[in-house]
Amino acid sequence: MQFKFFRFPQLFLLLLLFVSVNPAQSPGSSSGRRISFAEGQKLVANEPEGNLSKQAGKFTRTKLRDGRVLELFYPITVSMPSRKGKTATAPGYGVLYDSEASFKETNRPHHALEDLISDGRVFVGMVPMHVTKLEKRVGKLDYSRGSLRRMDSLIAGYLASHTTAEIEPAFFQQITAYYGEVLRRELKGEWKVREVKLSVARVQAEPNIEIVFGGKARELKPWGTVLKAMANEDMRGTRLSKLFDDDLRAAQQ
Repeated sequence: MQFKFFRFPQLFLLLLLFVSVNPAQSPGSSSGRRISFAEGQKLVANEPEGNLSKQAGKFTRTKLRDGRVLELFYPITVSMPSRKGKTATAPGYGVLYDSEASFKETNRPHHALEDLISDGRVFVGMVPMHVTKLEKRVGKLDYSRGSLRRMDSLIAGYLASHTTAEIEPAFFQQITAYYGEVLRRELKGEWKVREVKLSVARVQAEPNIEIVFGGKARELKPWGTVLKAMANEDMRGTRLSKLFDDDLRAAQQ
């Protein structure tokens, strides 16, 4: 079957588009609920379809009279030159949100730390506690560069039984707290919380490390380095001790 997709690239791209814009909804999810195109048409039959947004013949976003929001994606048809003028069609569908607030929450920008370190201020205040909990896993730590090799072994063991999408917040926080402290002490920096505005009502507080080099202040993101080691599938297996050297070079540029 894989070879057939590559023989007909238009069909492959069509199916890829259909899948990418149509994620499966997990039970209990706060995001929109997928419905059929026919169901969507019935909902907008007596509504001002597209009163929020629309692209003729392709897509409409409608706020229904009951307060719900419906996104309706029309069927997509593409020609298949390699099949002598025949066409292929991906069916249309709808995504129904319980309210406009639910729609905005689902579609707002999200931060990588939201589910891992919800509040950077609280995290910074609890760095010593996180390190203490980490020491219960691996024994006494001395904040040396060499001690990061113990983190490499710990992360490797964790990833042996978890995918990069299965990061436990507590484990991530412990590794980030220790890595950040090693980095902070090496560069004589300080923890600094940086607020990143995601929406009108949503702000993510990042626990960064501020250093001064060459008379200029700059910030490093230890949590970002830990994410590379733990959650980036393309960098799976990359040692935290190696990434530490990368952070040191970046700090001196």
